[in-house]
Amino acid sequence: MLFNSYTFAMFFAIFSALYWVLARRVRAQNVLIILGSFIFYGWWDVRFLVLVIVSIAADFLFGWGASGERNRTANISKSLAFLWGTSLTVVAIAGREATWILEWLAGYTAVLCLALFVFENKLGQQARRRAYMWASVTSNLGILGFFKYFNFFAGTFEQAASTVGWHLTPVELSIVLPVGISFYTFQTLSYVIDCYRGQQKPAAQLIEFSSFVSFFPQLVAGPIERARNLLPQFFARRTITLDRFSSGVWLFVWGLCKKVVIADNLAPVADMVFASPGSYASTDLLAGLLAFAFQIYCDFSGYSDMARGTARLLGFELSLNFNIPYIARTPSEFWQRWHISLSSWLRDYLYIPLGGNREGRWKSYRNLAITMLLGGLWHGANWTFIAWGAYHGSVLIVYRALGIDAKLAQSSGSKAIDMARDFFAVAVMSVILLFSWLLFRARSIDAVSSFLVGFAHLTHGDFEIWGFILPLIGGLVLVQTAQVWQKRLEIFGAMSGIPALTSRALVVYSIIFLAAQGSRQFIYFDF
Repeated sequence: MLFNSYTFAMFFAIFSALYWVLARRVRAQNVLIILGSFIFYGWWDVRFLVLVIVSIAADFLFGWGASGERNRTANISKSLAFLWGTSLTVVAIAGREATWILEWLAGYTAVLCLALFVFENKLGQQARRRAYMWASVTSNLGILGFFKYFNFFAGTFEQAASTVGWHLTPVELSIVLPVGISFYTFQTLSYVIDCYRGQQKPAAQLIEFSSFVSFFPQLVAGPIERARNLLPQFFARRTITLDRFSSGVWLFVWGLCKKVVIADNLAPVADMVFASPGSYASTDLLAGLLAFAFQIYCDFSGYSDMARGTARLLGFELSLNFNIPYIARTPSEFWQRWHISLSSWLRDYLYIPLGGNREGRWKSYRNLAITMLLGGLWHGANWTFIAWGAYHGSVLIVYRALGIDAKLAQSSGSKAIDMARDFFAVAVMSVILLFSWLLFRARSIDAVSSFLVGFAHLTHGDFEIWGFILPLIGGLVLVQTAQVWQKRLEIFGAMSGIPALTSRALVVYSIIFLAAQGSRQFIYFDF
C-alpha cells in the first residue's frame, strides 16, 4: 500500500477514525495499530507478513534474555501463541501458495524452542545474555541474508569457482525480496543489542512491542527507529492538539509534493538515460544523473516526511531522517544529514564496535571502509552497491586524512571568506555525490563505464531535457533555501498570514495539477 495512493487515503481515513474513537484506551489503540499495520503490509503480499511476525515473536524473547532476565513461561507461551495464531491466519488468507510457511515455521519454532531450553537451563547469566544477543543477530541476518543475498552470493561463488577450473551446477532460487525487510530487521536487532548493552529495558508487554515493530507509517522504509525513542510512546496515552494536527498534515502534504511532483516527474528522465547510457550525449547523461540525484532525494525524504506526518496525526513522533543533505560540505556531514537513521545505526552497531577511531589512524580508516562497504551491501545484492559503499568509504578516509572537517570548522576571521570557502566545499561535495549516485543507479559496472566514456566525449545533446528538469529542481532549491534561512525544516507550519496561504496554495496546486501520472513505488521499498 503506497502513501501516494487512493487506497491508503481510504485506509487511513477509516483507521484514524477508529483509532481516535479509542482515545481513552491505549491498549485497544495498540491492538488496532497491529491489525492496521498487518493489513497495510499484507496488502503488498500477505505471505511475507510471517517474517514480520517472526521478528516480533523471536526478538521479544531475545530482548528479555539479552537483558539478563529469564524468559518466564508466560512470555514464551504468549510469543509462541502469537507466532502461530497470526501465522495460521496468514496461511488461511493466502491459501495454497503459502503452505510452505507452515513447514518453515515448524522448523524455526523447533530450533527456537531448543535454543530457549539450552539458554535458560544450561548457561550462566553472562553466557545466556550473549547467547540471546547472538541468537537475534543470527536469526535476523540469516533471514535477511537468505531473501536478499542468496542468489547473489551463490552466483558470485559459481563465477569464482569457474576461474579456477571448478564447474559447479548453478544454484538460483526464485526468491522474492520482501518489502521493508532491511528496515524492520535492523530495528528489532538494535532493540536486542540495546537490551544486551543495558541501554534499553525489555518490553514489558508483547502487544506494545508488536506495535513498535509493525508500526505501519515507518514499517517498510523507515526511519529505522531506536526502541528508546519510539517504544515508550506505545505505553503512553496519545493526545493531539490543533497545532500538532496541522503540522502533521502539512508535513505529509510536503512529502507528497516531493514524491509525486518532483521525484516521479524526474524518474522518466533518469530511467531513459540509465537504460541506455551509450546512446546519449554528455549533456544528456549529466541531466539524467542530476535527475536521479534529486529523484532519489525527493522520493526517499518525501516518504520519510509522509511517515512522520502520518505518525504525528496518530500522536507519535518519529525520528528525523533527512536534514537538507545537499548542502553538506564534507562526506561526514552528508551522512549526518542523509538517511540519518541508517548512518547512525551503522555508526553505533558496526563502526564503534569495530573500534571506531579509538585504536589509531589506520584502524579507524579500516573501520570506516568496512562500515561503508557493508552499508553499500545493505542497499542490495549488486556489485554497484558494493562499489558505492567502497567509494563513500574511500572519500570519508581521504577527508579525514586531510583533516578537512576540522579546517572547515575553523573561522578565517572574515565572513565573506568563510562563505566562499563553504560554497566551494559544497560544490566539490556535489560532484563527489553525483558520481556516487552514478554507482548507485547504474545497472552494472559496464554501465558506469559507458557513462564515463560519454562524459569524456564532451558532446551536447537535446537541451530541452534541461528545460524540463531545472524548474522541478529549482522549486525544491527555493524551498530548501528558505528552510536554511529560517533554520526550520517545517517552514509551512511556521508561516502565517499571506505567506502561509500562498505557500500552501502553491504546494496543493502542484500536487493537483503537476503530479506525475500513475503511482510509482518508492525507491527504498526495494531495500
